[in-house]
Amino acid sequence: MATSRYRLICLFCLCLIAALALGRAIAQRGIEPGRFDYYVLVLGWTPSYCATEGNRRHDRQCDAERTQAFTLHGLWPQNTHGWPEDCRTPKRPWVPQSVIDDLRDVMPSKNLIIHEYRTHGTCSGLEPDQYFGLARDLYERVRIPERFSGADGRLTFSQQEIEGEFLKVNSWLKPNMIVVSCRGQNLLDVRICFGRDLFPKACGPNEENRVCRLDRVTVPAARSR
Repeated sequence: MATSRYRLICLFCLCLIAALALGRAIAQRGIEPGRFDYYVLVLGWTPSYCATEGNRRHDRQCDAERTQAFTLHGLWPQNTHGWPEDCRTPKRPWVPQSVIDDLRDVMPSKNLIIHEYRTHGTCSGLEPDQYFGLARDLYERVRIPERFSGADGRLTFSQQEIEGEFLKVNSWLKPNMIVVSCRGQNLLDVRICFGRDLFPKACGPNEENRVCRLDRVTVPAARSR
């Protein structure tokens, strides 16, 4: 009995070590910019963010007078396995105020804009104006389903229903190009994958592993101006 227990403990430790090693390998920090396989466009459901850390941080994005629905959360360079972060740049990453001001209609949080460029934009190999110009272009290609654009009451969907709403109004999308993720019971974001050629493409394992597994997903109400 003792031997069996010892073997189980050893097996558990080996699995834990392997998991930790894999976790360290997922985020590839400090590598050369421009070395990635595809992009992920992330559309965040702002009410879910504001219901948790957004309000705690007193984020201006959560001000009552602002529209709260799908906003541009980020554009993330990805690899088939793992993703680059905080890539090496010849100078300290800095986002000009003019770029921040131009983004406020689709990306209301200044802190988020700065964070996204430092963490993800540096890995694109693009300057801030180029990176966010590309992010806006891809964001504006995506049509938001009407059921979400004016959601003034709490909604509940399955993950497949949310995905289906986007597929209905974006004929260029296929099911393997879009991922719906959640945090707790709430919708967190919708992610759409694009190749380096900027054409939509199938998402890789990184995104597939983030598919919301809930039977029903709560979509907190959006506030309008």
